[in-house]
Amino acid sequence: MPVGEIILWVGPKHSGKTTVLAGSVGRLRTRGLLVGGILAPSLYRQGRLTGFDVEDLSSGRRAPLLRPGRPSDVGRFVFRQQGLDLGKSALDSLHGNRADLAIVDEFGPLELSGQGWRKAVDRLVDAGLAMLLLVVRQELCDEVSELYASKSVRIVQASAPDSTERIEQMLLAGQQR
Repeated sequence: MPVGEIILWVGPKHSGKTTVLAGSVGRLRTRGLLVGGILAPSLYRQGRLTGFDVEDLSSGRRAPLLRPGRPSDVGRFVFRQQGLDLGKSALDSLHGNRADLAIVDEFGPLELSGQGWRKAVDRLVDAGLAMLLLVVRQELCDEVSELYASKSVRIVQASAPDSTERIEQMLLAGQQR
């Protein structure tokens, strides 16, 4: 059975999407929902962005994902293999496990070019999960929507005051089917 629905949780770059989503994971779990996947929290020191980690939502393990380095496709940051490996492992572990919601933070330019989490996401789209939530920057929403146009894609604006409640309602409605 393919993914029942893909939600694009959309907002501007560095607008707090991950922070809000991280706060809602606990609420979803208290409602009895199984949540897996990955978050990529920003790291700040003295108000300055210093990198990103990746967190496996199933195990709670974290690893460095992006750290300062030579200028690259991701600005002044470079990818760390430890973080890429943890993220791929976390997404691959969702196959065969029942999850009500799989989160991928984030699906960005790297994934649109076929790299990063792309292969893992494509496998999840066909894996039989109830719902897949992709965190997407506002300016990439149309491209990601087009990429998965053959699937059921819903767009939720992360900045909407009730955005996490809408996702919870969609999840609960999906369980009742």
